[in-house]
Amino acid sequence: MRVSTKEAAELLYREAWYLDNKKWDEWLALYADEAIYWAPAMVGDEGWTDNPDNDVSLMYMDRAGLEARIFRIEGADSYATDPLPHTAHLVTNVLIHEERGEYIDVSASWTVHAYVRVRGGLRRSGRYEYTLRATPGRLEILQKKIFLLDDKIVGPIDIYNI
Repeated sequence: MRVSTKEAAELLYREAWYLDNKKWDEWLALYADEAIYWAPAMVGDEGWTDNPDNDVSLMYMDRAGLEARIFRIEGADSYATDPLPHTAHLVTNVLIHEERGEYIDVSASWTVHAYVRVRGGLRRSGRYEYTLRATPGRLEILQKKIFLLDDKIVGPIDIYNI
């Protein structure tokens, strides 16, 4: 199934909009049941960890982990989310790298501006790598890999601010 860059970008933009507007159920619905959400840790000046089972990751969750995270956010059962920041995700440079049947490898650059009244603002940026899956009538996220450009982490890292 052929997917256009416009279609892939629309999915990434929608994901960012859902996060910025705290539409947690809609955001989660973009992910496949067997989805993986991974933010590897930086190693040295140019690399990131490459094995989440043996190396340190900033975040590594399957779909059930994402559901549990949203449950804690909505239930105010998380210090890192009290209060939730206002965020603005900027997603750009969306490129399709390869299509393998129903699977599409996509990358994008990103910046997130976050502001919490009691803590102030922060900005993070990096690169996303996605594996999307085209199913009849729907494009879904099978894997999202988040590369942060800064190895000095200030403040909490969570699904809404990376």
